[in-house]
Amino acid sequence: MNEEKSNPVIVVTGAGQGIGKAISLYFAERGYDVAALDKNLENALATAKEAEELGTKALALECDVTNRDQVKDVYKKIDDEFGKIDVQVNNAGIFIRERIEDFTDKNCDALIDVNLKGVLNTSREAIKIMKRNENGGSIINAHSILGQFPDFGLGIYGATKAGVRLLTRVLAAECAPYGIRVNGYAPSVTDTPMVHHIIEERPDAKLDQIPMREFGTPEQIAKLCWFFASDLSEYTTGVNVPCDGGTWDVQRPFMAWNEVKKEREESK
Repeated sequence: MNEEKSNPVIVVTGAGQGIGKAISLYFAERGYDVAALDKNLENALATAKEAEELGTKALALECDVTNRDQVKDVYKKIDDEFGKIDVQVNNAGIFIRERIEDFTDKNCDALIDVNLKGVLNTSREAIKIMKRNENGGSIINAHSILGQFPDFGLGIYGATKAGVRLLTRVLAAECAPYGIRVNGYAPSVTDTPMVHHIIEERPDAKLDQIPMREFGTPEQIAKLCWFFASDLSEYTTGVNVPCDGGTWDVQRPFMAWNEVKKEREESK
C-alpha cells in the first residue's frame, strides 16, 4: 500500500499579523501545512485557525526569535509534528525610528536581536531539518528597502536589514550543496499594523516616493514568496527582490504623474 503523500510545510515567523499572516494564509490556500510562529501566541493561534479553515493542517507556536533555547524547542515541536520543513520564512521584525546619537542601548539591542540575530536563530534550526529533504527547500528572509536606501532616524534599523541582505547571500552559498535556496524580499511602505501610522500621518509624502503611487499590500509580498518557494525560481538563490512599487527608482518619481496630469489637462 502506498503511503499518503504529505503536504509541503511552511514555517513563518511573525505569522500573527501583517505580512507574516498573509504569507501563511496564501500558502495554506494552496495546500501547504503551516507552522505559525509569533511572540504573541493568541495572534499565532488566530492565524493557524484561519489556515485550518482553508483545509490544511496548522500548528501555532509561541516563539521569541531572540530566545535561542525557545527557538530550539519550537523547531523540535515542528519536526515532531510535521517531520520536515519545505519553506522557512524569516518575517519577524521590529521597527524603531531614532537618531543614532539618541539611540538607547535597549532599542539598539532589540533591533539587532530581532531583525538580525532572530534570522540566524531560526535559520540554523530550519536548515538542520531541511537538509534531510530530498529536494532541498527554500529560506526566505525579510529585508527592507531601508537596508539599501537608509533614511533619517533609521540608521540602526537599516543596518540590521543590510545585515540580513548580506546574510542571505552567504547562506545561499552555504546551503546550495543541500539544494536549499535562500532569497529575500524587500518591501517599502506596506499597509501593515507596524507601519500603518506612517500611511495615516503622511500619505501624500510617501506616495510621492513611489512611481506606482500606491502602497503595498501583504498579499503582494505573499505572491513573491510563492515564487521563491516554487520551482519557478529553481535556479534563483542569494537574491534580494524589492516589492516596493519602484520606490526611489529616481529622485522625484512624482514628476511623471505631474506630467501626465498636465498632458490630460491640455488634451481637454
